[in-house]
Amino acid sequence: MADQGKIAEANQVRGKSQTRAFVLLLPLGFCLPLCGCAGVWDDLTSRDFSISTFFAKPNPLLVLRDSTDGDLKAKALRALREPKQHGGTDQEQEAVLSILVKAATVEKQPLCRLAAVESLGRFKDPRAIEGLTTAFYNAGAFTPDTASVIRCQALNALGVTQSPAAIELLVRVVNEPPAEGPDVDRQLTLDVRIAAARALGNFTQAQAVDALYRVMRNEKDVALRDCAHDSLVAATGKSLPVESKDWEPVVRRVSAQGPAEPSKKKILGIF
Repeated sequence: MADQGKIAEANQVRGKSQTRAFVLLLPLGFCLPLCGCAGVWDDLTSRDFSISTFFAKPNPLLVLRDSTDGDLKAKALRALREPKQHGGTDQEQEAVLSILVKAATVEKQPLCRLAAVESLGRFKDPRAIEGLTTAFYNAGAFTPDTASVIRCQALNALGVTQSPAAIELLVRVVNEPPAEGPDVDRQLTLDVRIAAARALGNFTQAQAVDALYRVMRNEKDVALRDCAHDSLVAATGKSLPVESKDWEPVVRRVSAQGPAEPSKKKILGIF
């Protein structure tokens, strides 16, 4: 019985050593496929994979390695979490971020792009903003209707990040002039502008508030004007009617004070 106990203990120690070695080499396995070296993926198995602290089950990386099914890959991309928010290393952060940015910007299956964009919106890493911006512009590789959906998703994700770095693109898009041509093209452009207006509701910065106020005041399309109003209410906390003259001093006060910290919003009179 003593010998059996020693054998079991030895096997347990050996198993932990193998797992630790795999954890240390795992980031390299992530990065190689991005460079065209897919051989390392063949060495991974679901039994060996042990980093589960920031990944859901089934392991999304194994799905991305093995599956060609668009639905499964999209679900896997959507399940990826940011390593640095869950105790991961810099190498793991780099690897997962690279996978998502690549999928969001060059993946040929629209469903996978949408899933990658959604996941990037949950990342705090500033490089996620760059990836989402590129995803917005690269959407032109698809048909106009599909491109519009991807662009709207990218703008929504930029809003979810609440990163000030996202405001510039959102303001630029919401201020675009109405499209000319067929009704379909005009509607697709309008949909994208509405998505930008909705995303701006996540920001209290003067640039965002001013853009929303101008759209609410000057836009002829009712849907876009109403969306800008809803976002302005969300951004300032002021539930005023569209036609209210009280909006102007609210916007001026925000512009004068600059970005408000959450703890200072009431002091500055924004709420």
